[in-house]
Amino acid sequence: MCRKLLWVCFLLLFLSHGDAVQNLTALRGSDYPPMYLINLVKSALETCHQKIDIDDSVIERFRDDGDYEGTEKLGCYLHCVFREKGYWIPEKSEVDIMKILDIVPKDFEQPALKMGLRCLKVKGDDDCARSLWYHSCWKKNDPAHYYLM
Repeated sequence: MCRKLLWVCFLLLFLSHGDAVQNLTALRGSDYPPMYLINLVKSALETCHQKIDIDDSVIERFRDDGDYEGTEKLGCYLHCVFREKGYWIPEKSEVDIMKILDIVPKDFEQPALKMGLRCLKVKGDDDCARSLWYHSCWKKNDPAHYYLM
């Protein structure tokens, strides 16, 4: 009896978590992202949006739909943002986690560190795929704090 009850509890927890991950906007407060996060990357986002000519709906879907994996063009857009902000290490084809953590405000350090530490083993055949992988990993590991503007 106890084993069945544990199984049912686990199943309910798993199913409810799956629903929350699919609709990421439900996990975030109405005041998220904070203005300082928007200001940190605003100019790079605008520059890369023009360079890559990506449709806003692709960005929004990736940001808000936990199951959406994104597109190659989205990966190139994200790579452009990393480059524009100086967060990309070309020789290693990796994001510079320490440089990102250096500019993160104190009240966002813990979520950012958690996201960064869980996503250290980058995957992907090129810089665009690897940039998309980082964002996918961050989104999956801390969906409440992940936000792509």
